[in-house]
Amino acid sequence: MEELKHQELLPDFQELLNAEHKDGVTFASFQKRAQNAIQELVYTSKPNPIMLLNTAGCNPEKCIKDLLLGCEHPPRELHDIIYAENLNNELAPTWLHIKTGTADEFNKQIIELLNKINHKINAEDDFLQIMKKQPGNTKLETYLSDLSIFMAKGGEFTYPVLMNLMVCHEEGKAPVIYARDLTWKKLFGGVNYLTENGTTYSHHHLLEAGLLRKADGGFLIIPAEELIHNPMLWFKLKSSLDSGLLDWENPVEITTNIVPFFNPEPTPINVKVIIAGSYFEIAELHNLDPLCDRSFYLRTDISSYFSIREHGKDYLSYIRSLVSYNGYLPVNDEAALRLLKFSCRQAESQKDFVLDENTLINIICEASGLAARKESAEITREIIEETLEHRIFRSNQSEESSSDFVRDKQMLLQTQGEVIGQINGLSVISTYAEDFEYGEPTRITATIHSGGEGDISDIEHKADLAGQIHTKAMMIINGYLTNTFGRDESIPVSANLVFEQSYNEIDGDSASLTGLCAILSAMSRKPIKQNLSLTGSLDQLGNVQPVGGLNEKIEGFYRICKIQGITGTQGVIIPESNRQSLVLNDEIVNAVKNGSFHIYPVKTVDEAVELLTGIKAGLIEGRRKADNDQQNSSSGEAETGNQETTLYNIIREYLDSLGEQETRVRKQGFFARIFGK
Repeated sequence: MEELKHQELLPDFQELLNAEHKDGVTFASFQKRAQNAIQELVYTSKPNPIMLLNTAGCNPEKCIKDLLLGCEHPPRELHDIIYAENLNNELAPTWLHIKTGTADEFNKQIIELLNKINHKINAEDDFLQIMKKQPGNTKLETYLSDLSIFMAKGGEFTYPVLMNLMVCHEEGKAPVIYARDLTWKKLFGGVNYLTENGTTYSHHHLLEAGLLRKADGGFLIIPAEELIHNPMLWFKLKSSLDSGLLDWENPVEITTNIVPFFNPEPTPINVKVIIAGSYFEIAELHNLDPLCDRSFYLRTDISSYFSIREHGKDYLSYIRSLVSYNGYLPVNDEAALRLLKFSCRQAESQKDFVLDENTLINIICEASGLAARKESAEITREIIEETLEHRIFRSNQSEESSSDFVRDKQMLLQTQGEVIGQINGLSVISTYAEDFEYGEPTRITATIHSGGEGDISDIEHKADLAGQIHTKAMMIINGYLTNTFGRDESIPVSANLVFEQSYNEIDGDSASLTGLCAILSAMSRKPIKQNLSLTGSLDQLGNVQPVGGLNEKIEGFYRICKIQGITGTQGVIIPESNRQSLVLNDEIVNAVKNGSFHIYPVKTVDEAVELLTGIKAGLIEGRRKADNDQQNSSSGEAETGNQETTLYNIIREYLDSLGEQETRVRKQGFFARIFGK
């Protein structure tokens, strides 16, 4: 079987060397789906739309603001919000809109208008000047007209200052607000109260705008976790956006009856809301409100996986933008490529990379500090390597404990010799420290006994130590054995399969190939080479399917081989379809290069078992292709001759002998079977 060369164990960044750098490449620059959704949100005429955005792996505030900054915006006229005394009911202040950018001039004009009215001076020109600056504002026009009549009749205000400029926007710029630490009052606003001589009261100058009013005419970004922690906020937000009106209702007032008759006029709102969160947070929001889907006008995901061929050069420019934005030391080209290798490792791909902004910022920040301590003017590849080693060291205590168990022979593993029915499987252990994962070999043993119908007794399942996918994998192994050896008659043996020294729940199907090879070894009585380990998922037809965590698994077996001694024959069997998943560390790449470690890709269980036993797998009658029926007799005889030394033929003969024995026993009488006569 042809093994992989060391050049095949890493991504090829040759085309990225000396790449031209672009300025202004941000995380948002990669987000084509989100760009499309944001553009639609900006231009939609739907009142108060809500967009749901999955923002895992990035800084949602910066990403969304960059997305909004990078798209075209239609011309829009913004308004500032004023609350003024209701001339007919002082307990119901009324709202007014004025054009953004006119607040200072409007304030002066109102003062002049009131002054002239108070002194019985004709203020018709002042009135017209105000409305000239606020064309088409019928509510303001009506209010000022009523104000003139009110004052002409000698009416007096309950508060000296007539109007409260509550929300004032920057001219020509739609507000973009990111909500944090939300409370009811912070999001929806509230009414403040004063107490004087035992009397509690309020007025329009004690109204306080919340973020929803402050974002009027623009965008309000709300983290999903804020709504999950306080579900009342979500339901109030939803009803306000649906109605297009935001009242001054306060749950505290409802329960304590503070100033029950003070009821300011609800404010019309025009805001586009973006709810940002991870998959889990969005799922939790659905749990809180199963009908929330009806409220979402748009939804999209922040993409994490990108092609190196299409976006590799942008990645390098992005790293430089990230460094510049956060004020870190500059990153040289070799260091940026090392970070790209790290991102490829996260993606488990030589062709793609994961863009995990939060993790990259942490790595670069630590590397920048390390470079400063080393008095380096820039971050080099060596500094990135050292930083990654530090991250692993802080997290790999359990991995070191595992190595100690092997070294002290408390965990029994073999990386040399041959054993019947015993094989080295591979698993991945996850920790919660900096998302660190490491590979750990697992000794899997199989035994067989006569009787049964080819059943596999999965000890992990019987001990309640197996998940559902693992159980499915065992059924697939059973399906393969039945299809291969029991198509015409039942298999007269059963097997026991055990993951030795496994005391925690296991799951996944990546050990299905491993388990099957152990059973085939037990059935044929042919030993398995312990210098090899393997991983792979399996289908019922014997095809080997890709698995996850491949790099960690290979490195885990190599770690054990180093403890027990490198022989030069050790290696790992992997699925052929996982070739592009390999992003291994330099130590293993060098070991493969000098021939002290080996990696073998396989497509079928036949190829895997041949490597493990050194014996040809051969063919089973039920698995031959239809065109084999047209073989001539001479080729058929040659095939039969070849099958005599194959693994499957040995197993077939063994099963046939058991079947014949069972038939003879069945033909004997009851007493003959008992007394041997």
